[in-house]
Amino acid sequence: MPSVVDATDTEIDLERPAREVVSLVPSFTELVCSMRLASRLVGVTRFCVEPADVVAPIRKVGGTKNPDIERIIRLEPQLVLANREENNEDDVAALRKAGLNVYVGDVRTAEEAHEEIDRVGRLLGGISLKIGESIKESLEEQEHVQRLRPRVRAAALIWRNPYMAASGDTYIGDLLRVSGAINVCEDSGRGRYPRLSLTQLVELDPEVILLPSEPYRFRERHAEELLAQQGMSAGRNGHVYLCDGQNLTWWGVRTGAAIQEVSGLLDHARSGWQAEAAMAPELPPGLNLNVIQQDVVE
Repeated sequence: MPSVVDATDTEIDLERPAREVVSLVPSFTELVCSMRLASRLVGVTRFCVEPADVVAPIRKVGGTKNPDIERIIRLEPQLVLANREENNEDDVAALRKAGLNVYVGDVRTAEEAHEEIDRVGRLLGGISLKIGESIKESLEEQEHVQRLRPRVRAAALIWRNPYMAASGDTYIGDLLRVSGAINVCEDSGRGRYPRLSLTQLVELDPEVILLPSEPYRFRERHAEELLAQQGMSAGRNGHVYLCDGQNLTWWGVRTGAAIQEVSGLLDHARSGWQAEAAMAPELPPGLNLNVIQQDVVE
């Protein structure tokens, strides 16, 4: 009888491993598919787009913020996978009121990603993932490697007009930390995703700026605006990078690769260090994982 406690301190106690699952979170959907259990997914959101060929035929149940509650209830899943940040409390409450088992995750660190994989695996039948071990290996490797490297001031922006950055209390912020960065927005006192004016960003003087493609779709012209800021180290030295947002924000299958990729980007700004191409960890067969772009935008 699988039993775990989720991020809302709710015990999810199943009589047997869940065979019919609805996922309201893209990273959960990708995780279940990487376990080769896509056949158990009876519903996913329209934002659950990876792996594309696998999720395309699965029934859609709305968005992450506006799921079709009645449709989900009619599907009678044995388990619903949700996330504290991506899904609304009222929707979770409505599904639980209807008698459904709803597991709510809340991953804010790479270490928690490993733990989340273990919990979801237990709910699905004790499934163990090689990717979980790869996350542990990446963390251990980075702990050793970063002792030898100078730390780099960095910022990861997630929005524009106004600029918003990932603080230390976020998954992206933790990726920066374990990859050897000093997050210039680590503890801003203005929430998990502090707002910044361009002037404030320049004053923080990051040496590296990451511009992921989601939730805001940063493009080359946005990178060029920051590269033009000669009063900021990242602009002056050309260390502004467009990144695949899924790799930076989707915990789980992508975590190990993301750690190594971010570390590689930071190497470009390390004085006296020659950046090396990051080696991605072994991934489950069939997973189409785009890599972070490492070319300076010109």
